[in-house]
Amino acid sequence: MLFNSHFFIFLFLPLSVIGYFLLHKIGKPQFAKCFLFAMSLWFYAANDIRSVPVLILSILVNYYLGKQILKTSSHKKLLCIIGILLNLGVLGVFKYLNFFMENISFVFGQTYTPISLILPLGISFFTFQQISYLVDCKNDGAVNYSLSEYALFASFFPYVTSGPIAFHSEIIPQLRQEKNFKPSACNLSRGLTAFAFGLFKKVVVADTLGAAVNYGWSNIDLLNAPSALVVILSYTLQLYFDFAGYSDMASGIALCFNINLPINFDSPYKARNISDFWKRWHMTMTRFFTRYVYIPLGGSRNGLAKTCLNTLIIFLISGLWHGAAWTFVLWGLLHGIAMVISRLISAKTDKHLPYPLAWLLTFIFVNICWVFFRAPDIQSAFNLFSRLTSGFGAISSELTQNFLTTEVKLFRFFIPIDDSLFATLSCVIFILLATLGASFPQNMQRRLQNFKPTKAFCYSTIVIFFWAIISLSGISTFIYFNF
Repeated sequence: MLFNSHFFIFLFLPLSVIGYFLLHKIGKPQFAKCFLFAMSLWFYAANDIRSVPVLILSILVNYYLGKQILKTSSHKKLLCIIGILLNLGVLGVFKYLNFFMENISFVFGQTYTPISLILPLGISFFTFQQISYLVDCKNDGAVNYSLSEYALFASFFPYVTSGPIAFHSEIIPQLRQEKNFKPSACNLSRGLTAFAFGLFKKVVVADTLGAAVNYGWSNIDLLNAPSALVVILSYTLQLYFDFAGYSDMASGIALCFNINLPINFDSPYKARNISDFWKRWHMTMTRFFTRYVYIPLGGSRNGLAKTCLNTLIIFLISGLWHGAAWTFVLWGLLHGIAMVISRLISAKTDKHLPYPLAWLLTFIFVNICWVFFRAPDIQSAFNLFSRLTSGFGAISSELTQNFLTTEVKLFRFFIPIDDSLFATLSCVIFILLATLGASFPQNMQRRLQNFKPTKAFCYSTIVIFFWAIISLSGISTFIYFNF
């Protein structure tokens, strides 16, 4: 089940909200949490029922370990280490076993037949959430929760598959507040607005760009320089609108239950340097690595050399977290090196490049790195880069055709130009508008904090939502479902 499906929008979500608040209304808050947990399991099982036992077992084991850590005074650290190793072990087996075994076998000149394993949906996200819970239990930063509260926190359907990475201290206290037991007209309007804009980003913008990206990567050898540039830019924009759209939808859904989720994006493509980029992109992942890996390693407390080493370690782990492939490792390494260079420069001078130049250099670097992120292998990435020097000419007509959506074709009757020129113009205008859109303040949570509905805003939201709904001709998965 996906957010961008008619079943979810018109049946699952209304049923979840109505059932949750009805149980609260009749004075059954415990039943309400259990109901929402059951709905979360239904949502999760609809995506991959084979993964459900892994999620449930993970919840039970981590809840039990957390209780034991809170009870004891002498073995907190040992129990926490055991819990972390168990979580990482499960993640390692399902996600990385074949990757490491293939590379070890290659080093020793052996052949390795990959083991057929499922990759439980969202395992990278719910594993990190539960590791943070165990560490907080050890540091006396967690309290005793009921099993229903913890189970709902770990499986809450808005974020269980693709984040944001929420902490127990952010979610469970909201589940306990009596003021949240009643539906809020303000939160419902804010939530549905965020959902509508997120759905538009995904269905209308990201999926259109995705069609062009898929064509480009499937036909690298046919691309000339302008076409290769379009493919690279399209993926940079697709990834943002896909993941930011998901985050907006997740936040909007949670608001319908009076739950505020942490902010995950803050106009990352406006960043003036790579450090600024990581303060704006996938912010909940960044704070997890900062709080639970970077700071325990020593952070920036032990000199510049150790700080740079810790930074490289964090980004290598971040790359591997995204997937078991050398492309992700290289992507993380490139960002780590850029962060180290940025830190070294900052240590020697407090001068900054003019914003336009700093922004351009950062944006180009991020685009280059995303090529490795998307590539099936490193050689394919370099093949795409090589097409940037393959000569200029018209953008491939097969590529531009992907931008001729139904809405765009409606304008064809009013613009008397050649079909191929119309397709090229549609491609260029779409990318320019998407780039401009990605540069606007995109954080719906912040924009809706002081939400004051007006007729104009209401009508525009309705148009956006209706546009997205009629564009649901096919259901496409979210990119971060793969991680």
